Order: sequence, then C-alpha cells, then structure tokens
Amino acid sequence: MHVTSKRPSLAAALLIALTGIVGVTYAAGFDEKIRAPVMKTTADFKTQVQSFAKKYADIRAAAPAQLVTDASLARQQFDLIWQVQHAIDLGKPIDELAEVGVVSSGNGEYAVDMGGYPQWNELAHVFIAVTLPDNLEHTSIGLIQRGFRPGDLATLRKYLEEHDYSRVSTGENLAISLAFARAVRKYDERKLAVPDSLVVSYWYQRMRAQSEGERIWAEGLLRSFDAQRQRALLSIVTEIRPTAIWKAEDVAAGIAEVLTEVRLPDYEQRITSEAKGVAP
Repeated sequence: MHVTSKRPSLAAALLIALTGIVGVTYAAGFDEKIRAPVMKTTADFKTQVQSFAKKYADIRAAAPAQLVTDASLARQQFDLIWQVQHAIDLGKPIDELAEVGVVSSGNGEYAVDMGGYPQWNELAHVFIAVTLPDNLEHTSIGLIQRGFRPGDLATLRKYLEEHDYSRVSTGENLAISLAFARAVRKYDERKLAVPDSLVVSYWYQRMRAQSEGERIWAEGLLRSFDAQRQRALLSIVTEIRPTAIWKAEDVAAGIAEVLTEVRLPDYEQRITSEAKGVAP
C-alpha cells in the first residue's frame, strides 16, 4: 500500500470539522501567551532534528507502541514538523534540511521521504489511512497473516464504527476557536490591528489539538488489542513508507480569510452548532 501525505492548507485549519470523539480531554481554549515555535537558524534546527531522529529510531526499535502512546514524543514531532512547514510558508532557505529528509524540488516544494526519515511521519495518519474503507480489506488480510483472529477483526471493525477518526477534537477546536474570536473582538474594540503572530498562534494551537486528537484515536485503537495483536498492527503501520510534498501557503491571504470568518456576526453560533452536529 502506498500512502501519500498531504499537508492541510492554512485556511483548512480554520475549517477542520468541529466534531470529536468521546474521551478526549478538552482544552481550556486559545491561549494568547502560547506562541508557535519558530525555526531560528537552519543549522541549529537540523541538529535538533538529528537528535530527535535518533531518539525516535531508538524507541521504534525497542518499544514501537510508544510512537503512538507517548504524548510528549508526539508533541516534539509535531513542533518540528510545524517549524519546517512554517519556514516553507515564509520562504526561508532550508536547503540544509536535505540531510534530514526535507529535499527541495526546485519549485518551492519540498519532498519528504517519510519511510527513509520516519521522524517526519505522524503514525496516527498511517493508522487512519490503513483503516479507511478502501484499504481495510487489504489491511485485514495483512493482519490475518500476522496473527489476527476473526474476533480481533471484529474488534477492529467495532472500534472503527464507534470512533470516527474525522471527529477527533470537538472540544479542543471549539474552545480554541471561540476564545480566539473573543481575542480578535478585544483588539477590534480597542481599534488595534490584530497581530499576524496571533493568527499564526491560533493555527498552531488548532493544528496541535487536531494532531493530538488523532494520536489519541490511534492509541485507543491500538489498546483495543492484546500485546501480540498490537505488534501485528504496528508492523502493518510501520512498514508503510509514506511520501509527502510540502509547499508554501499564502500566509497573508490565510490570515485575511481567518479574520474575515471570525468577524462574521453569526460565527460563534454557527461553529457551536457545527460542533453539536447541527446544520448552521
């Protein structure tokens, strides 16, 4: 199975479905004090990636389940990915990162071989990919070959029926969006320009919440099985070699779109209704 990872657009960060799964801890909302991490120098960042890549490889070899169950590890990975993608958006020169798997295509795009450089591969995305309806039969065959029994497949299907991966972060995303809208309103009432950094922080916090929700979904799936079946599922997931193309998004246009959206008079009512599954 070949998996291609696509980076969501900045505008899509605002429009990610405000729906989620039971059991995800709700965040307090958008925090103006939290700033998105920024790549200061490519050389220093490359050193950070190399250190993380070694740590990631060691865990993958010794205790691969931790790649899914360790929230701190997933946060470190997310922050590294975020910094690269944001640097690409800003047009920063990052050719040095070819040594850690982010290779320029020469047209503003960067190819990422997540199989060769697994530190860039968020495994929750692969868990989702291999259990999509179009892939589930193929995945099931592979799992049977690795020791899954009919009852284990039934458990897998039951989890998928009861836990929709596309509904992973209702509480977090709604809380973040409502609090961000209030922050924007505060600036507007004071007749102050909304700093670009505030919107970037909003994107960061929304995407981080989404990433964590997907990790929790994958962890829940993994923990549905005993140790032997966990190893079988992990072997399927870690043997996939995804590729990705990361390209620049128009940050200025994305900021304008977000601010237009949150300033609509029915914004809070509409997103709250969407979070409850009610058509606006």
